[in-house]
Amino acid sequence: MSFNWTQWFWPLAIVAVLALQVWYPDTGTGVLHDTYSPTADGQKAFYRLVSEQAGWTDRNTAPLSRATANGYLEPTLCILGPERWPTTSEWDAILDWVADGGELLFAFRGFEELSIPRLDIRYTPRMQDGPPDDSLPPDTKLLESRGIAWWTDGRLVAPKSEALVEYDGTTQAVAGDYGAGRYVVTASSLVFSNQLLTYGDNPLLAMRLLERTSYLEGVTFDESLNSTGTPKTVGLLLDRDLRPITLQLVLVTLLYGWWNSRRFGPLQLPAIQGRHNIVDHTDAVGIAYWRSRNGVAALSAYVQLLQLQFIERHTGRPVQHLWETAARKLGQSVESLQETWKVAHATAQQPKVERRVAADLIRQLARIRQAIL
Repeated sequence: MSFNWTQWFWPLAIVAVLALQVWYPDTGTGVLHDTYSPTADGQKAFYRLVSEQAGWTDRNTAPLSRATANGYLEPTLCILGPERWPTTSEWDAILDWVADGGELLFAFRGFEELSIPRLDIRYTPRMQDGPPDDSLPPDTKLLESRGIAWWTDGRLVAPKSEALVEYDGTTQAVAGDYGAGRYVVTASSLVFSNQLLTYGDNPLLAMRLLERTSYLEGVTFDESLNSTGTPKTVGLLLDRDLRPITLQLVLVTLLYGWWNSRRFGPLQLPAIQGRHNIVDHTDAVGIAYWRSRNGVAALSAYVQLLQLQFIERHTGRPVQHLWETAARKLGQSVESLQETWKVAHATAQQPKVERRVAADLIRQLARIRQAIL
């Protein structure tokens, strides 16, 4: 017995959709610099490095206002070069959370001048001062090693914060206390990228920046600003909040397709039977004549029909008058029409006639019949 995949497609697809309701794989945020990305600008290596050192590490995809209010975050929150800048309400929620004892590691990114409210920290792109010199080493007291690199597109202006890293005469990382909590802000998220973590003691520098905010009891990497910062069309339906509804709609569609793809139960006859085509009998007779390879039956039947119509419809009228009428309509002589009739009548008496000859004679008799009737 052969295995038919078409019979198992629908139940397997339904089981897969039901499984996705319980477990859904992480598909990333659609950007190349998040903690899911293994690219040069991605931060997947830093996420794994912190996972080995911290007591607990996770990613946050819920809105920050809800995550801070409902206690979804670990003691330390990392926002590293977000795709979308936090709104005013999101900043209020983040800073209120820090003031209550939270710890924040934030990294700027991009070429737009930005500022963090209530912390008096402003980010200015360095493109206004010309391109940076990437060959210079940074100045920092976080570690003694000189085998580190620092890539940045901007600088920080933070008069109320402690400078942690300086580069080419500009402030690149600062730290400070806010309420009961602490914060570290950097002018570049590239220090946490996969590419820079492969150079010298850069992994140690990245961990030192994180350690200035926390004791690594638990770290949350925010991905909500990355996932909501990219345009979405179909991907919006697979967002965490809309995903259950989307999967339920897919499940209903699969059940409907399975229901209509095959018959369940005995076959039910239609209440109203379909009617045959009115020319089905004629088609069947024509096919039978063709398969017999003998046109005498069709020719004989047509000759008889023509004789009966002459008798029924023109009783009492002179036959010569009918021939003259047909000759006038067809533009032929009476003698030629009568000769055609004689040939057809004589041919119909033969035992076998080729189909092509019979068809040609029937076609000529049909023209005469139409002219007479």
